[in-house]
Amino acid sequence: MKLRLVVGVVLLLACVPAIAPAQQWQENPAGYMEIWIQRVQEGSRLLIQMRPIFEALDWVVDWAPGSRTITATHATGAYHMTMQINNRLALVNGEQFFLDVPPRLVYGSTFVPLRFVAEVTGCQVDYLITDVAITGEDGTVLMVHLIED
Repeated sequence: MKLRLVVGVVLLLACVPAIAPAQQWQENPAGYMEIWIQRVQEGSRLLIQMRPIFEALDWVVDWAPGSRTITATHATGAYHMTMQINNRLALVNGEQFFLDVPPRLVYGSTFVPLRFVAEVTGCQVDYLITDVAITGEDGTVLMVHLIED
């Protein structure tokens, strides 16, 4: 039943005209949130806009423009992540990871590889045609609607 509802919502939203590259938020206090962001893909990797998605999942995100470095810390303190634009090296809790696609600046915003972020933070990611459902460890669901050019 829930799957039918999610698929129905996805199909309905696919018919709504998109406004790009602006993002739109809709938050539900029950732990379900939605965001509309520009779809950015490099090769077979989907990149997600970092700040709005991380902040929705209780991260604090900081940007150092001089070094073009992004740092993000989860509200619980369980994760601390550092990445730099166009650099394949990422640090998560002091451990080094090499990304197959580095973070990018697109439309003036930082986009990072979704798969990497999900794997190192324990989130579950479900790809739903033009949408992505990200479920945090606390059960919060963030539905990301990807806007095409």
